[in-house]
Amino acid sequence: MDPFGESGPDEPEEFDPDSLGPDVPEAPDVEPDLEESFANIDEVDDELVTAFWGAAVFLNVALAALAIGAMLVYFRGDWTNGGGALLVGTVAAVFAARFYFGYQRSDDESADSEEEGKQEEGEP
Repeated sequence: MDPFGESGPDEPEEFDPDSLGPDVPEAPDVEPDLEESFANIDEVDDELVTAFWGAAVFLNVALAALAIGAMLVYFRGDWTNGGGALLVGTVAAVFAARFYFGYQRSDDESADSEEEGKQEEGEP
């Protein structure tokens, strides 16, 4: 018997690569409704928006500066520029933490004041 001879009766004549694996799923066509998405934007607290964007910007700066600074120090041995970038990244991370914990503290204080108001009214 020749293993490279004619194919058997159960084998297809030509290989179909699409027969391997499951069918590829298709996503439905959905049009985003931006008016509906942004309809409730006025309900968001201004302090929350400020804290979010402040933390987001400072964390992006911190991540980039820390990564670039570490690479400058490690690969080039450039402590002047790399150290400066590490310092900028550290300061940016501290400012991001300040935005985050500042909002968290003010949110906790507002929740405590609401809880005290309910206790004064006689609600449990």
